[in-house]
Amino acid sequence: MRTLRLGPVPMRSRLIGLCLTGMVLLLIAPPVQAQQTDTTQLPEIAPREIEIRGERQIALPSLERQPLTGFTTPPAVPTVPPDHRPYTGTYDQPLDGLPESLPVPESVASSMAPTAEPAQGYLEGGSGRYFSRFFEGRVGVPVSPRSRLSVHGAYTGTEADPNDDVAEARVRLQHTQDAVRVDAMAHGNVQRYALYGASPLRPSIAEVPDRESYSAGGAVQVRRTTPNAPARATVRYDQTEYTSHFDPATSEQTYSQQQLGLRGSATAPVPYRPRVQAQYRRSWLGEDPQTQTAYDADVSGTVSYSPIESVSIEAGAAVLAFDTPARPARSNAGSVGATFVAPVVDAEWRVNGGTRLFLRNQPRLGDTALDALYATNPYAQHAPSLRPTLETTHAEGGLTLTRGPVRMKAAAGYRYAPTYRYFNRAGQGAYQGLYRVRYDAARILEGRGEVALQGVDGVQASLGLSVRDGTLPDVDGPIPNFAAVTADALVTVSFAGGDGFLKAHGEFHGPRDAGLARTVRLDPYVSIDLEGTYAVGADLELVARAEQLSPDSPTLWANYPQPVAELSVGLRLQW
Repeated sequence: MRTLRLGPVPMRSRLIGLCLTGMVLLLIAPPVQAQQTDTTQLPEIAPREIEIRGERQIALPSLERQPLTGFTTPPAVPTVPPDHRPYTGTYDQPLDGLPESLPVPESVASSMAPTAEPAQGYLEGGSGRYFSRFFEGRVGVPVSPRSRLSVHGAYTGTEADPNDDVAEARVRLQHTQDAVRVDAMAHGNVQRYALYGASPLRPSIAEVPDRESYSAGGAVQVRRTTPNAPARATVRYDQTEYTSHFDPATSEQTYSQQQLGLRGSATAPVPYRPRVQAQYRRSWLGEDPQTQTAYDADVSGTVSYSPIESVSIEAGAAVLAFDTPARPARSNAGSVGATFVAPVVDAEWRVNGGTRLFLRNQPRLGDTALDALYATNPYAQHAPSLRPTLETTHAEGGLTLTRGPVRMKAAAGYRYAPTYRYFNRAGQGAYQGLYRVRYDAARILEGRGEVALQGVDGVQASLGLSVRDGTLPDVDGPIPNFAAVTADALVTVSFAGGDGFLKAHGEFHGPRDAGLARTVRLDPYVSIDLEGTYAVGADLELVARAEQLSPDSPTLWANYPQPVAELSVGLRLQW
């Protein structure tokens, strides 16, 4: 084994080391002495070059400080052409293509799922002139985060002519699941009113005839709101009964209708987007619903085409048909029916963002429900024939302009109906002054204009004016109770920071004949309704109404003037 011994360093080696150290100090010292102290700048802590004399030379790259504002490149600003103008026009999206709510992915946690809306509702009531009274209430309760139940009830009554009482109730359940929405509804209605304009033919009859009605029913609708293939289906059932008291010496007269309705539409997600719409209604009438039956159907199919981006065309055909008893009060009177095929056209040219030209023809099959007929004219005869108004031509062309918050429309149209429902002043039983329901072919020329104010905070307004001419070719005369000039206006204003609300609605009908004989001509009908609310507390509002404001008794149907200036006040409780 070898042992390494370390001895003292020789003196010569020490001298050599001291000499080398001195030479290095001599090389470094002069630049250090020549350097001036600068306190205005940060010291250079990144040496540019380090040199070691020897067999090797090592050069390090220069280092620079990073900017204090960050290390990323500033974002680029896009260049906008000087002639660029933003798009400010309206965008048309079919309502069927809009989802009711955004779908929630299955992977989303339960805390992110939609929560149920709180219970909301109101209850109001009041009274006023002519011992008028009104009560109304509505409440909405969430059943689940996707379902809501609402209940609505209302009652109105007055002791003036017309001596009228109406009560109605409605229950509705809504459920939304992604792109599918289900609506279920049940309703009921009762009404009693006097036929105060009917005059007896015999002096011995002194009582004023009256009429009572009730209706009940329900409907279920399912809608699929996906934009590429919207669809909907509805089934509805209603039962209506009217009882008329004409002659005290005879028994009351009752007429009823049961109606089942099916309706649906669907659009296929293929080129040209073919669309099919169908409606079918089946009715059972009178005291013998097994033999007194009626039906009506409306089926149409269209395809869409857009030759250029600003032009859209939808074209197709519709089949309209009906068959109903000619005189429901007589079982041996036979039936009347018809079937027609008519073109369907809906074309639009978007000239620019605020200007559009349109041309359309929409054949139409009117309502065949008994309560809808008496809602139009409460003083019609008992047990009328329920044929629909069937329009094979309902053509209209016009222009729509949008300039800021103002929207204007001007249009002209032509309508032809082989079967048109109108009301002719006549009598029934022991009374005269009622209206007989009649059907004939009709031609109508119409020009109309509309102006609407929209997008203004707290204010909405609209005005519509129509000038028209309606004739019955078979009888060579004007349509009874068909005014040549009509107008409709609506203004709503919110004030006091939303605590106050005011609505004004006006209606005008020009002079018109009450019947085919043209012996009675009605004066212009002018009526203005005002309604206002003001919050007097966090949950309490004052309600005031002034209805049928007119210089004279507004008369829409001959012999049946309405009371003037029906004033009422009340309270509304909200939660």
